[in-house]
Amino acid sequence: MTVLCVSVASLALAEPEPNYVSHRQKEGNSAPKLHSIVEPVYPEEARKNGIHGTVVVEVLIDKQGVPQAVHALRGDPALASTVSQAVQQWRWQPYRLNRQAVAVEMTIAVNFAPAMV
Repeated sequence: MTVLCVSVASLALAEPEPNYVSHRQKEGNSAPKLHSIVEPVYPEEARKNGIHGTVVVEVLIDKQGVPQAVHALRGDPALASTVSQAVQQWRWQPYRLNRQAVAVEMTIAVNFAPAMV
């Protein structure tokens, strides 16, 4: 079973310095909306070897809602690889700040757990 948890990293209320904002859930602000998602595949080898746990990745989403950079922050490398590959295929509705599309940085956590029998 794979559990997906999208958490967001911090919304800058001032003008974004490096041409993107870091997004964190704050009152009155909503997380960028996903248009399409590709589920990460639990690698069979990892499942057989009892490798499980949470993978945390940071992703930079451009003004069109397309991931430009995905970096694993935490988790087993075999699981992090499959999460990074899946997140590269995700698409978001462009995030708007003051009615203008802006790039946004997010943190995404995916939990890999053995299926309950």
